Amino acid sequence: MPEVSEAVTVPVQSNLPLRRYRSLVGRENVVRHAIDILDEEHPAENVLIYGPAGSGKTSVAIEAVHRMTAVKPQDRHLHFDALVWLSARPAILTVDGVLRSPLVCGTLSDFVTNICAVLGRTDVMRALPDEQPALLRAALSQKSTLIVADDLDEVEDERVLSFLSSLPGVCRVLATARSQLDFGKPVRLGPLSFPEVQDLLRQIQDGEDIRLSYAEATRLHELCGGIPLAIVWAVNLVRLGYDVSHILDNFGETTSDLLKFCFFKAWDSVQGTPVGELLVAIALFSDGASLELARRTSGLTDRRLDFDRALVKLRRLGVLEATATRLNLLPMTRTYIMGSIMPQPSGSDGDDVRTRWVDALADHVARSLAQPRWQDCFDLLEVERANIESLFEWARTRQNETVYARASALYSDVSYFLFCRGYWSQLVDHGNWALPALRAQGLGEEYLTVLLTWVSRVHLLRGDEVNLRACFDEATDFVATSPPDARLLYEAIIDYNRVTHLNPQAGEHNAPSSVQKLRRVADVFRELGRDEWFARVVNRLGNMLSASQDSDAAIEAFTQVIDASEPYLALAWGKDMTGISKGNLGILANRQGRYEEAIPLLHQSQNLVAQAMDGAVALMELAIAHYHLGQRAQALALAIQARTAAAALDLAVSIAESDTSWEKEVLPQLLAESATARANVNAIALDPETVEQIDQLLQQATEGGMADLSSVHLEEQLGIQLQELVLETAATATPPPQWASGDYGPLNLGRRFIEYHKESIRSQLCLPNCQGLKPEYAQSLSFRNGETGGLLPLVVSLLATLNSIEPAMAVPVVAVFVALWLARVDLDRFCRQM
Repeated sequence: MPEVSEAVTVPVQSNLPLRRYRSLVGRENVVRHAIDILDEEHPAENVLIYGPAGSGKTSVAIEAVHRMTAVKPQDRHLHFDALVWLSARPAILTVDGVLRSPLVCGTLSDFVTNICAVLGRTDVMRALPDEQPALLRAALSQKSTLIVADDLDEVEDERVLSFLSSLPGVCRVLATARSQLDFGKPVRLGPLSFPEVQDLLRQIQDGEDIRLSYAEATRLHELCGGIPLAIVWAVNLVRLGYDVSHILDNFGETTSDLLKFCFFKAWDSVQGTPVGELLVAIALFSDGASLELARRTSGLTDRRLDFDRALVKLRRLGVLEATATRLNLLPMTRTYIMGSIMPQPSGSDGDDVRTRWVDALADHVARSLAQPRWQDCFDLLEVERANIESLFEWARTRQNETVYARASALYSDVSYFLFCRGYWSQLVDHGNWALPALRAQGLGEEYLTVLLTWVSRVHLLRGDEVNLRACFDEATDFVATSPPDARLLYEAIIDYNRVTHLNPQAGEHNAPSSVQKLRRVADVFRELGRDEWFARVVNRLGNMLSASQDSDAAIEAFTQVIDASEPYLALAWGKDMTGISKGNLGILANRQGRYEEAIPLLHQSQNLVAQAMDGAVALMELAIAHYHLGQRAQALALAIQARTAAAALDLAVSIAESDTSWEKEVLPQLLAESATARANVNAIALDPETVEQIDQLLQQATEGGMADLSSVHLEEQLGIQLQELVLETAATATPPPQWASGDYGPLNLGRRFIEYHKESIRSQLCLPNCQGLKPEYAQSLSFRNGETGGLLPLVVSLLATLNSIEPAMAVPVVAVFVALWLARVDLDRFCRQM
């Protein structure tokens, strides 16, 4: 692509602007496509380049025209004797803000005057205004002319579009617009991909001290959605002295002039219309809105025609990325709407966009929880989890607004899902505002259930004794102020959870006292007709009886739970308590050597329960049963699934507490045997070309800032790479690997991948007789000041290891990310943990 200073051949009659860029990044295909259309002799076509604000439409038009005019006439189908550049841009963006400019071409008269000025047709300009268009059309029939109409959608005079569409055949029109107009052949200009953003940053930072790290570039790409103008604007702010982190942390404020420049005209055209209502509604959904949620939130549920027309308008405005099932605003559009346009709350329970927003999500949650299968239920909730999380983040600071109370009720509804799927941080963090809101509304049972059954259990599993006891102190204070007729139920809930959560191991050692207390609590729930709480108490009673070796009494208790909960299998708690109790019966069968009886019970349990912890236990118990039946390969596969499940939940406890000897003694032996067999059979010698590729990847990692990332961010970047590979694998109809199934917990693919293969990697990198890197090599690794060259032997060894484990998945870039992660967390420590 020619440089700015390169001489070009242009028509004698031309007002073509100069290039204001060194080279266009990521736009080569669009430029060539536009040129090919304009250069076609038959049929004659005009071109419309359209796309979101700031995507570079004007630059693409300038580049296309410069290239066309630089080619010799004999080398083109169509040679232009004149070139006319017309702009209708209503404002310009400067460091001093957005400045309105007089429309250079806002009417048909402006277009005629400017074309005549470039062509030197003063005779047409002296004619009467009504005669000028026809005279100019006649003049253009004698001279091949290329007319560029920049920002054509800003022209309000409807006659302009008709005039440009009816020009003589020797003329062509290249137009740009933010929305898709009914003009010429449309060519869409979309956002830049992340690699293209990296190329653009390298170009505009060349020769300067400004450097954005890989992590900063990634975040900037996410915030601006790949819009080139935003990238350039952010770097210019850094040049002016702004700190990069300040720009990224306050993107809506630091780029307010940019956002206003990009969107104020578009908003003016839709404000107060169904289009504006739909635009604001979609903006509330951080992860995009389904058609149904967008319709409900916009208030257009009963106005289907208005909704469809509004959707078409938003698509044509270029602010919407629509798929078959999802409506997403471009990131900068959403930032502008949320920061500058979002209407103030109405202050009542009336028809407000915010109340419709939370009500739409609440309806989705209710429909999800009504599904007969847990997997279906949680899959539907997972689809909108990011949007629900955004609602909670927004609501936590709005105590005085109506939706604050509604959002807290929604938190109660999804708390079980958050616990079961392992979203524990969100459950605890949002409990800080939502639990007081539930309490203030008088929703005492919901408040205690979430506080003591789910939030406190997170603290228990994390070993956080201080916060665990704080939950019970808070609950005790609440009961003291509750109405007398509610205290019996509330005190029973507290007593049950006190036995199960406050030092449960000590409670089991004092079995007679704990069993007596649970029997008393169970009687209370039975008298109150609360079957759900009764089932939970008796299930825990069975656990205590099992721990005290009273197997017959434990079996009786678990059977009693199944009898109480099976009639409620259509409800969430019925499925869960039935499944957990069947799982407990399966565990008892294992302990008594009845392995064939245990397997169907454990399978039924795994299919019914929602809690990932209980599902992980069922998997490990299935592994134990199959091992004792002589099915070692199946036992190993199930045990690895169980460990992956527990790792995704970040549990620091054994997932098979009732038989830790098998997990700690037998399972490591099975893993070591499997790793040795794979190493002996599948050891791979890497060719020099692959080693060179790895060396280049490591160099890119250093230059791109990846070597400076924390272990958490390296896991995230590894997850991105693995997600792309999983999608590619899925396209070939190959089943995804087990670590990519996502059935347990929220952690990204990078974390899952490392946890799933941790023992195999250790066995091949750390053992004295391993095939790969040995402990003495760990000390020679160089990982100081971003230098990664010393990692080369580790990456080579890892790639051989991963290829032997994941032959359809392992690639050099994955090995590089895993090696960077190992070096960041200390490879020597990683090996010593075996």
